[in-house]
Amino acid sequence: MRLSNRRGRFAARISQAVALAATATVSVANAQETVVEEIVVTATKRETTMKDTPAAIGAISGDAIRESQAFSLESFARLDPSVQVNNRGVGDNQIIVRGIASSGKPTVGLYFDEAVITGLGLDGGSDNQPNIQLHDMERIEILKGPQGTLFGAGSMSGTVRFITNTPDLEKQSFSFSGAAASVKDGNPFYQGEAVANLPIIDDKLGMRAVVWGDSGGGYIDQNRNGTQHDDVNDQSVWGTRLTLASQITEQFKVTVMGLYQESDADGSQYFEFSEGPYRNISPTQEPFEDEIKLFSAIADYDAGFGTFTGTVSYMDRDLNFSRDSTPTANRFNLGVDLAYHQAQEISNLSSEFRFASTFDGPLQFVTGAFYAEQKSTARNAALVADSATGLARCNFHADCVASGFARDDINSSTGEVTIDQFAIFSETEYKFTDKFTGTLGVRYYTADIGQQTITTQSLRHPVFSPVQTADVLSLDEDTSENEMSYNFALAYALTNDTTLYSRVASGFRPGGANDSDAAAQQGVIAPAKYESDTLWSFEVGAKSYFANRMFYTEVSVYRINWSDQQISVTDPGGTFVYIANAGKSYVNGVEFQLNGQPTDALSFNIGATYTDSRLSEDLPSTAQTSGFDGDRIPYTPKWSFAGQVTYEVPFSSSLTGYASTNFNYRGVSYTNFNSQSDDYQELDSYLLVGVRAGVRVDGWDAGIFVDNVTDETPEIGLRVTGDGYRVYTTRPLTAGVRVSKSF
Repeated sequence: MRLSNRRGRFAARISQAVALAATATVSVANAQETVVEEIVVTATKRETTMKDTPAAIGAISGDAIRESQAFSLESFARLDPSVQVNNRGVGDNQIIVRGIASSGKPTVGLYFDEAVITGLGLDGGSDNQPNIQLHDMERIEILKGPQGTLFGAGSMSGTVRFITNTPDLEKQSFSFSGAAASVKDGNPFYQGEAVANLPIIDDKLGMRAVVWGDSGGGYIDQNRNGTQHDDVNDQSVWGTRLTLASQITEQFKVTVMGLYQESDADGSQYFEFSEGPYRNISPTQEPFEDEIKLFSAIADYDAGFGTFTGTVSYMDRDLNFSRDSTPTANRFNLGVDLAYHQAQEISNLSSEFRFASTFDGPLQFVTGAFYAEQKSTARNAALVADSATGLARCNFHADCVASGFARDDINSSTGEVTIDQFAIFSETEYKFTDKFTGTLGVRYYTADIGQQTITTQSLRHPVFSPVQTADVLSLDEDTSENEMSYNFALAYALTNDTTLYSRVASGFRPGGANDSDAAAQQGVIAPAKYESDTLWSFEVGAKSYFANRMFYTEVSVYRINWSDQQISVTDPGGTFVYIANAGKSYVNGVEFQLNGQPTDALSFNIGATYTDSRLSEDLPSTAQTSGFDGDRIPYTPKWSFAGQVTYEVPFSSSLTGYASTNFNYRGVSYTNFNSQSDDYQELDSYLLVGVRAGVRVDGWDAGIFVDNVTDETPEIGLRVTGDGYRVYTTRPLTAGVRVSKSF
């Protein structure tokens, strides 16, 4: 895409980022003996350090999230180059790890503590990953490469785990923070958070409560049938989380959590490719609503020789949105403004029981069983909109019939997807010598998948075609799948500070069904089903502390072979989208991470990734899209890097000043395999930079911040359909103040 001539400015932006980092680092001549904090992770479902885990892991601390105000999925991904989020608005995200990106079901598993919150990928190729805001977090773990043995089918290319702060049973504490910012050529943006930790019974029972909210920040200007509406994408997000923890006995602990969040966008969250940055010409209004309820319980019993853990969680999510589909109506000469309404009700009940050993000998293992019930009910309707208000006169088919506006329904349906899955897993670790350790993991997965679609109104002309009077069952498919996932790893402790490892692992995601009958009615031949796709990953890496543990680095090199990838196909008329299986692909990649604490004042973490993801053979004719051996996989940049640098200056025993910068670069990527596809566009590279400065005194923290310093218009998400090229981006240059207090 060519929204602006950014490439000529790339070197200048790199220089700006380096200059900002240099400003934050200043002199380190008087370096003291300091060490990088050792991070404990639970990637293997037992506590281990990052250095001792034979897999590539990224970890972002809660402090880094709070200090950079990276509370959303899209913004936290700026802190680590190994994870990419294609954001399509407040509640619609696709997470990509190691270049494994395609339509169909998600390729990355998403966990909130022990709760499975992975999206179901229902909306035209988007994962629909939920955007629960990341307030009061302990850390985020990014587990790279297949995680199928311990985390299941949704973790084909990796797993992202959000780990929250749990109640402190001994110490009472409170904190709050608030921020206000000005958005260039947009509306003001406000953000707040409050946290309370209360021991109820010392050492036995405690609670932790968090409340958060965002408001404003709109910057998209919409010209609706000749009437200008500025900054229509104001957002409102508010949520709360309550956690209770009870240390019933010295060995037995129970933690219960409940979370509620509402997210709303007032209007269109994208701009038109043809119109340029921040300009939208859709004639209909496009509001978005997302409500999430999440409940979980975790019970841990320490038996001395190991820990038994039982978990249960339930997520309920309701989405309602409207998207303009007038370009499609124009292509069919319908002569109306068309609003596409969609409502999704998604539930996910999951439970796991496992045992993690703490034996004295060389053998350790984790073993357990997992069960989940996922269900999604979706209603869709293409409705005639009023040209004056940009709103349809009714919602979905039943409401249109009941209110006397049945003729406004151009095309509508309801659908249901159910996935009942069961898995057993085990991962065994054996220490052959003090230095040499082997790991063998396996998971057996079985699932029953049901899909049903009822056409309530087949595609019709709003004036000349009759109204459908009876529902038609157009899709009713039940399938079963059984799969195995494997993990083999070897680790060698070269020294106390350096570990070398190699790993071979597999992953997959379930298949599904297409509404081929509905496609046939429009003259489109679509496969009735699409199959599971699978991959194998081969990886070697090194993890090491050096310079008296002032620095910690991770380097990994990997190769992924991906077969039968699920891809989204749009018919030549641009009206019907379905999923098909492609041929074979590969990904070659290198990842590098460096964390440093060279002085008490200076700290940093910098990472870079190289990802070369391509087709390894021509797509078969059944793929219904053009792709040839050597074509790059869509939406995956070759180069990415990200980093944070912080410098603190103690002015006195109670007063400290600080300055920090964070930066994130993503290289060029493409929307399809090659230029023979009608929807092939180039997504330009971009560099985002943020800076912060302030002082801390007596529990108070007051500072200023600037995000998107260079006022980029990054293409962080793109929706390419028969309705055109729609670009989702981040806020323009945003400057503000932030104040917080802990006591």
